[in-house]
Amino acid sequence: MIGDDLAAALPELRAQAESMMRDACTVKRPNGTTLDPDTLEEVPAYLDVYAGPCRVQRSGALSPREQSPGGYEFGVDSVLVQLPMMASAGIARGDVFTVTAVGDISDPDLLDVVATVQANLTKTHATKRTLICEQVAP
Repeated sequence: MIGDDLAAALPELRAQAESMMRDACTVKRPNGTTLDPDTLEEVPAYLDVYAGPCRVQRSGALSPREQSPGGYEFGVDSVLVQLPMMASAGIARGDVFTVTAVGDISDPDLLDVVATVQANLTKTHATKRTLICEQVAP
């Protein structure tokens, strides 16, 4: 049966997908605020959700758009993030994705990209976890 064949092949297919994840990232969940001990200002607090390998792509189909609320212009860019399937469960809309290291074959401009998770594309027979994120840039 094809379903049984696919189930048997999934671990190898997931390993192949993960072998292309040459960058490193974190995903954190906003969790209120905390007091900065140096400035005594309230700053955002985060819970760690994921830290590990990733692959970042930008799709031409998800083109950037300009926003100008209140007269302030900024761009919103779509970022597609791929993570290892079994190590990255529980990521939700509103979580914050950050590229923490780039691989030797990666674009160095990816370092320190920060984007907000808009969707976690779940499906049966997934070989990788795919997140659709938005990066806001001035």
